[in-house]
Amino acid sequence: MESDYVRMKCFELAVKEIRKKKVQGDVAEVGVFRGEFAQYINYAFPDRTCYLFDTFDGFDANEALRELKKGNCTDAFVEAYKQTNVSTVLERMSHLDKIVMKQGFFPASLDGLDSTFAFVSLDVDFEDSIYAGLEYFYPRLAKGGYLFVHDYNSDLSGVEKAVDRYEEANHISLCKMPFCDANGTLVVTK
Repeated sequence: MESDYVRMKCFELAVKEIRKKKVQGDVAEVGVFRGEFAQYINYAFPDRTCYLFDTFDGFDANEALRELKKGNCTDAFVEAYKQTNVSTVLERMSHLDKIVMKQGFFPASLDGLDSTFAFVSLDVDFEDSIYAGLEYFYPRLAKGGYLFVHDYNSDLSGVEKAVDRYEEANHISLCKMPFCDANGTLVVTK
């Protein structure tokens, strides 16, 4: 993660803009894995609630099977993402008092949460999960806020399909810009 210079610099610039424009709202990451990117979100926003959504136990088995059948991932990829837990993630966080762990499958793990967001990272790799993240977070993204969709330009082709599907289903064209970081993050803003 630390070696993804472009992703980190884009994140730093987004943080700068959020602060400059005084964009209100919480921050979140869906698809935390071991907390490599979440630690930067928590560090950059020490005064905001930081929601971390993950199973902390791997992908939904049915969604993983669908993605495997489509050729969008490998068995080794699915197995690798089981190698995490809550304590591994929490050890990375610098402002523990601002962390709210939302363990379980998204969106079921929302538990009625209805907040506004200044920054969100969607890093759940698969089409249905990315789509669910867009459905929940985009309407709640504050004006001037940013939503990073990781793996948009990667071998995980379901990510791009989810964005296209979301735009089509909602008859909108998102204000978006793809970046050339290691896994092709798509930046969405309002």
